[in-house]
Amino acid sequence: MEKEQQETFMSKTEEKVTIALIILEIFIGLLGLLTIFLPALTTGSNNFEGVFTTFGGGTDGGMVKEFFKFSFGNFLAYFLVVASMVLSFIRLAIPKIDNLITKLVTVGILFVAGILFILCKQMTILNINTSMSIFKLAYGPLLAMVAAILDIIIIGVDIWFQKRISNLPLKEDAPKAISEEELRAQVMAEIEEEKKKEDSKNE
Repeated sequence: MEKEQQETFMSKTEEKVTIALIILEIFIGLLGLLTIFLPALTTGSNNFEGVFTTFGGGTDGGMVKEFFKFSFGNFLAYFLVVASMVLSFIRLAIPKIDNLITKLVTVGILFVAGILFILCKQMTILNINTSMSIFKLAYGPLLAMVAAILDIIIIGVDIWFQKRISNLPLKEDAPKAISEEELRAQVMAEIEEEKKKEDSKNE
């Protein structure tokens, strides 16, 4: 009974920790997605949000209306973040799917997204006749990359915890307590055995 209770307790503990980690994973993924509204590129005097470097647009004091064209590479980075969040939701809703394979797939998606965020400047397509050298990578994609790394770490912690708790030794069932009558019977039997040994020696 004690062994069964311990297994149940460990299973519930594992489930609670996994749910908490997945929720944290989704929350950080959402923060990473929201970096699309933060500056992605800067010229020093002007900042251009990720929404412009991804979908096109960007103004320079009203003089230039369209700095950028649509960038599939930048779009893919944010799309992969959304894909990882959807996969996390599925893992949360359907525990059977939350296994090592789906976790590693999520890690792979986030890893690729993190690389694409760093390459934001290289993947941005200009709509004006100028050099990309005037632009520098701003903090938006860097924060998105950090969010992706944090999610990868969280998934790693989840994998480590599940392996750790599954390898914990279970206590063996404790011996059942004997009643007073059974104890007395055992003592009497031992006394009788001792008497028989003495009698056999005297003979």
